[in-house]
Amino acid sequence: MKALVYTAPRRLEYQEWPDPELGASEALVRIRAAAVCGSDLHGWLGHSRGRVPPLVLGHEMAGEVVEVRGDGAVAAGARVAVYPLMGCGHCAYCTSGRDYLCPSRKLLGLHIPGGFAEYVKAPIVNLDTLPPEVDFTGGALVESLACGIHTAGLASRERGPLAILGAGPVGLMGLTAARQAGFSKIAVVEVNPHRVEVARRLGADLTVNPKAPNALEELQGFFGGEGCAVVLDAAGFTVTRQSALRLVRTAGLIILAGLGEQETAFDCVDVIRREIRLTGAFAYSRREFQSAVKWIAEGRLATADWISEAPLADGQTVFESLVDPQSTRVKVVLKP
Repeated sequence: MKALVYTAPRRLEYQEWPDPELGASEALVRIRAAAVCGSDLHGWLGHSRGRVPPLVLGHEMAGEVVEVRGDGAVAAGARVAVYPLMGCGHCAYCTSGRDYLCPSRKLLGLHIPGGFAEYVKAPIVNLDTLPPEVDFTGGALVESLACGIHTAGLASRERGPLAILGAGPVGLMGLTAARQAGFSKIAVVEVNPHRVEVARRLGADLTVNPKAPNALEELQGFFGGEGCAVVLDAAGFTVTRQSALRLVRTAGLIILAGLGEQETAFDCVDVIRREIRLTGAFAYSRREFQSAVKWIAEGRLATADWISEAPLADGQTVFESLVDPQSTRVKVVLKP
């Protein structure tokens, strides 16, 4: 089969790759759409310890079942979104519905060849049937929306003011979920003007360019005396993590989701004295994944002006454009 293979930092090659060999309780899926995640870009840049070339990236995918080995809820011909995480099935995380935190988890596109290919294999139980209202492009967006739903869920005790740092796919999916979860007002901080416009159309009450000389004052004025209850750092750089600490109110919550840099120095004394809560946001549960399928079927994800498509064979060019700070592309779905 043909696949888009990560062969070296900043290099993808569209080439021949071995066909998947099915095992028991697995299915073969013909990929019809696979979206590019920020973690794919992180790996392509050579910043991921786990993504070692040669590797077929891609964990946001939808397609058509071609073959099934064993019993399950899907059959050949089914249209499916692929839940890309596989836990051990036995640990406390797996048995409590949090297999995404399993210490032995495997991820398509990281530990196993992923969805930037003509075909992928996956456990039958990892396939969710797509309703007729959801096309393959929508199916490839399920994973990313599930991340947004999970992030909003981490702040389930908070429905106050929210700041989102970064309006890439993580930030915009978080904005979508938070807007529908009932946060009182939402500010988005983003430097790319195209992404700023998308954030406004998705419901941001305020957008701020962090490079503006009065950016912090504008945000503080927007949040007023009640302060910012939750800050979602969807970028993951030292400057955004430190900005999150400056913005969040005493006893507030900072959600760290961005992967921009591995390490950041924090003012830990400030965290202690103000009882700031810090939490990471990683992936989603199967329930949240299924919720994302439902949301897309119900038309609750607006995608018209920030989702684009491209041939899988053009992957190298797409990745180059996505890491350009001035890119007009936000989220790209690759089609084999």
